[in-house]
Amino acid sequence: MSEQKVVPRFIPTLTEVVEPASISPTPRPQKPDTHALAQQIQQELQAQLQRRLQQEFAQFQQGFLNEQLEAMRVRLSVEFDRLLRQALAEKLGLGAGDFSFDGEPRVFTDS
Repeated sequence: MSEQKVVPRFIPTLTEVVEPASISPTPRPQKPDTHALAQQIQQELQAQLQRRLQQEFAQFQQGFLNEQLEAMRVRLSVEFDRLLRQALAEKLGLGAGDFSFDGEPRVFTDS
């Protein structure tokens, strides 16, 4: 007995009929607005640069103030030693030229 193959009534195909009315048009990608994009990037960069400038200025300002305070500390220390010598000479009844002080001028320290 030979078996007969059953052939389906409808044979599927790889093609499909497409009605033009059923196709929805896909929007084409728009070109980016380069002017708006440039402005957005510029604003972001300006904000970053502003923060960086503030940080750099704060560091500069702190360093400058530290240098000025150190110079002032040294000047005041030298002036203090001069006034101390002068006061000691006066209390001891010596002339300014008669008083000798062995050692370097005292420089104040934080400790």
